[in-house]
Amino acid sequence: MTAHHAFDRPGAAPTPRPRIFVSHSTRAKPGQVCCRCLEARDALVERLSAEGFEAVYDKDFLRSGDGWQQEIALELHGSQATVLLLSRHALESANVGYEAGIADGRRRVDARYRFIALKLPDVRRVDLAASALKAIHLGEVDMCDWADDEIAGGRLPAKLCADLAQIRLWHLDRSSPTRNAVTSALGEAYEGPLRAAAEVLGVRERLDREVLRERLSEALLTERAPAPRREPDPLVRALGEVLPVLRSEPAGTVADLSVVYARVPTLAAAQLGELRGREDGRVAVLTATRDGTLRAYLLRASGHPRPWPHVEVTVPAGARMAAGLVAAIRDAVAGYMDYDGYDDPELEGEVGFREVIEAHALETGPIVVVIRHLPDAALVRELRVAFPCLLLLFLTDRVGACGPVEAIELAPLTPSGEGELRRTHGRAMLLAGLPERPDPPRRPA
Repeated sequence: MTAHHAFDRPGAAPTPRPRIFVSHSTRAKPGQVCCRCLEARDALVERLSAEGFEAVYDKDFLRSGDGWQQEIALELHGSQATVLLLSRHALESANVGYEAGIADGRRRVDARYRFIALKLPDVRRVDLAASALKAIHLGEVDMCDWADDEIAGGRLPAKLCADLAQIRLWHLDRSSPTRNAVTSALGEAYEGPLRAAAEVLGVRERLDREVLRERLSEALLTERAPAPRREPDPLVRALGEVLPVLRSEPAGTVADLSVVYARVPTLAAAQLGELRGREDGRVAVLTATRDGTLRAYLLRASGHPRPWPHVEVTVPAGARMAAGLVAAIRDAVAGYMDYDGYDDPELEGEVGFREVIEAHALETGPIVVVIRHLPDAALVRELRVAFPCLLLLFLTDRVGACGPVEAIELAPLTPSGEGELRRTHGRAMLLAGLPERPDPPRRPA
């Protein structure tokens, strides 16, 4: 087998970087002697970019003739945070006052929007009350001092770094349906159980409740090895703190996603993501002995609180196995999508069938066809031609017996790892008050 191990997802849209608007007033020209406003602005933008943010300021998007107030307002409302660079010039600037007013308004209506004032060394706090910013209650705004040596060295103040970490966390939570689902589900828990669970998982900072939920969500959705035998599992202990105080539906969401993300290899999710981004040839092999393992892999790969849609086909016996399997896959997928026209030219035939599959993949993820059989090179070639838009997943309990097949061999769990996943998932669901359905009888390939 030709096994590909991929961390990137070609063809998939990358998660956008958090966008930070830099509000400033810089009257100096390059090479002129002035205060450090220009040097500080450039150092701030460079540092934010290096930290993984998209830093924008007026000269990035304003052009001659633009309605600058409208453009500024659009940029501010499209950002996740504003950093106000407090220089002597900014204190006198009506434009900075306009930008700060919008940022302050956003801060008041959105608890997650950060408005941070970064004060340069030549600005005194007593000067703020008489400045153009006096209408902004800067005492309510996060403020930190930027020392001369930090500016020269391209370093940011520790307090700003902590704020940036929070912005990044919030942005990830908004960008990930799974993170958002877990964070929202934890909203019912009291602060005490949240803190107890977070401490078990190593989150020991004194955080306010809003931040605490997101940090706990991040910790619960982190891949972690099972605890050694005879030792308590930190994941189960943490879930034991919060699940009993939640209603059954949100508790089930937290339990299900936490265990799957903790135990299914991140590499496997990346491999499936790479397959999703391909235009054709989406073939994978998973070595597994339990049906629950398959669902866990598809849930982990989806990035949503539900697994990718999947159908299972029965492999026909006989000399015409390939032709029979093609027909079985067509029938299963058409039945799943309620499509009855793939063999009827008046209903767009084969072309229409493929277009419906492609649209479905964009809407809810790729349709995964599960084939409990060892992949054969000739069979895989025929299926790839017949179904370039489907994700064909061969499921087998035999390791290393697949031969020279062009497919992605998913990072597997060991048999004991599969058993541990099943047991941990069962304990978590019981804590959530939702006993699991028993696995169907095992059907090895």
